[in-house]
Amino acid sequence: MPRLYSAAVLGWGWDGPGTFNLVNFDEGGSCRATLRGFDYSTFIGRQAIAIATWLDAGPPPGISGDAAAVGAYCHGAEHIRVARFYSAIAGALTPVLLTLLAFCLLPSQPAVGLTAGALLALSGFHISESHSGTVDAPSVFFVYALLLAAVAATRWRRALWALPPLLVAAVWAKYWVFALFTLAAALPARLGQVVVRGWSRWRFCLAVLAVVIAFGCLSNADFPPGAWPLLALCYLTVPWRRIAPAMIPLWLAAPFVGLALLQVEVIAGYTTGDMEGRFGSGYAAIGWHKWLRNALNVPLVLVVGLGLPAALCIPFGVRALLRQGGPWRGWLCLLPLVVFLLFMLVPAPVTYYRHYLVLLPAAALLAAMGYWRLPRRWARMGLPLFLAWPALLAWDFVGDYHHDPRIALRQWYPQARPERLFFSYYVQPPRLPGVAQGLFRESYARADGGVLRQGQYLLLSENWYDTAFANELNGPLTGDLQRLVKTTPFNAQFYRQALAGEIDYLRPERVLPVTNFMPELVLHKRWYGTFQLFVGDIHILRIVP
Repeated sequence: MPRLYSAAVLGWGWDGPGTFNLVNFDEGGSCRATLRGFDYSTFIGRQAIAIATWLDAGPPPGISGDAAAVGAYCHGAEHIRVARFYSAIAGALTPVLLTLLAFCLLPSQPAVGLTAGALLALSGFHISESHSGTVDAPSVFFVYALLLAAVAATRWRRALWALPPLLVAAVWAKYWVFALFTLAAALPARLGQVVVRGWSRWRFCLAVLAVVIAFGCLSNADFPPGAWPLLALCYLTVPWRRIAPAMIPLWLAAPFVGLALLQVEVIAGYTTGDMEGRFGSGYAAIGWHKWLRNALNVPLVLVVGLGLPAALCIPFGVRALLRQGGPWRGWLCLLPLVVFLLFMLVPAPVTYYRHYLVLLPAAALLAAMGYWRLPRRWARMGLPLFLAWPALLAWDFVGDYHHDPRIALRQWYPQARPERLFFSYYVQPPRLPGVAQGLFRESYARADGGVLRQGQYLLLSENWYDTAFANELNGPLTGDLQRLVKTTPFNAQFYRQALAGEIDYLRPERVLPVTNFMPELVLHKRWYGTFQLFVGDIHILRIVP
C-alpha cells in the first residue's frame, strides 16, 4: 500500500486540480527506448506500453522515432501512472520472493526469511524506487525471481524450466549481465572441488579481492601505462604449492585477462568511463578518488536503505554464513550478487545509489541471519523495535517526496511576485502569466554575470548543483575541482560561491529545504547532501542590481 499510494499521488495537483509534474526525471526511460526516442533497455517499456494500450492510454500513432513526441507521451500522466503501478507491484512482490528464497536456503530457520522480507518491505529506499516509473525495482524483482528459481532447481528439477525466461528477463530489464553468473551453480561439483583445493576460505576471498583490485587499477584513468607489472603483487596471495595444478595457469593469467578485457570498448566504457561528457567532466575524471568513493557508497546505501540496527547485523550474518556447513550449491546461485558487489566496490565508474538497489534484498537476508544469532529470547523481545526503526526511517524517507520543496516553491511565487527569473534543471517552476522564466546556464555567469543580471531571481535545485560538492558520484574528496564528475571547475566554483553568498550580485534570500528526523538521513545530508535523487533543497537567490 505505501508503494501504490505514492505511485498514485506524487506529482499530481502541484499547479491545481488535474495537473501533473514529473518527479523523477528517469521515469519513462524504457518507454522512450521502446518508441525509439532514447537508447536504453526496452523490456519494461514494452510491457508498460502494452498495459497502457489495453487501458486505452497507449501512445498516439506515428510518434515512434520522434524524440519530442515520444518524451511527451512517456512523461505524460497517463503513461507514468501505468509505469509506476507496474514498478510498485514488482517492488511489493520482491520481499515475498526474498522470503521464499530464504526459506529455500535456510529451511530450518523460517524466522530469518520472515525477518528479511519484513526488512525489505519496510525499506524506505526500496519503497521510493518502487513508486517511481523506472526500471530499477522491476529489474530487482526479475533478478530475485531468477535467483529463487535457481535455488529451487537445486532441490526440485522441475524448476529448471523457469530459468531460461527468467535469465532473459533479469539481463534484459536493465542490461544486468551479472545474472549470467547464476549458471555457475550448474557446473559439476568436481570442478568446484578443483577450484577451491588448497585454499582456506579467507585466503581464497583475499586472492579474489586482490585480482579485483588489480583490475580496478588497470581500469582507472590515472593508472600509469607502464606500471602494470606491479599488479603481479596479487600473486603473493596465491598458495601455489597447495592449489590444483590445473588452476595455476588461470591464476597466472588473471591480470592479463583483465588487461585484454579492457581493450573491448564496451567493457572499458562500463569500467573506466569517459574523461568528458555532456555536462563537462565524465565518470573517469574522478581518477584515484574513485577508490574511497566506491568503498564508502556500499555501506552508506545499506545503512540508509535498511537502517542502522539492521546494517550492524550484516557482519554477523556474513560470519554465520561462512561458518555454516551443509550443501553450498544453493548459495552458489547467489554468485551474481557477489560479483556485482565486487564490481561496485572497485572498478564501477557510475555510482548512483539506485544502482545498488539489487544488493538491498541480499543485505536484508544477511541482516536477518545476523539478528537471529542473538539469544532466542532477546531476539523475540527485540524484534518489534528492530523492525520499528526501518519503519520510521521509511516514513521519513518517503515523506520527502510528499513534502517536495518544489511544492513549497508554488507558495513563494505569490509572496515574492517575481517578474524575471532564471531556474536550474529540476526546479520545475510553475508556469504563470506575467512571469518571464528562463533555464539557467552557467555561461550566463561569465563576464561578471552580464546575462544573469537581467533577472530578478535565480532558483537553484540541489539535484543540479550537487555535482559541485561531496555526493555519491564525487565521493568525500572534493578539493580538486578537476576530479569532480559531471561538471566543470568554473561551474563548481560558481555554485560554491553562490550558495555561500560570495558573489556580489547574488544575495541568498531563502532556502526551501528537505528536512529529516532520522539520524541516517540527517547525517547523510550533512556530509553528502540529500540521499534521494530528484528531491532536494531549492535555493532562492536575489539578483542585486
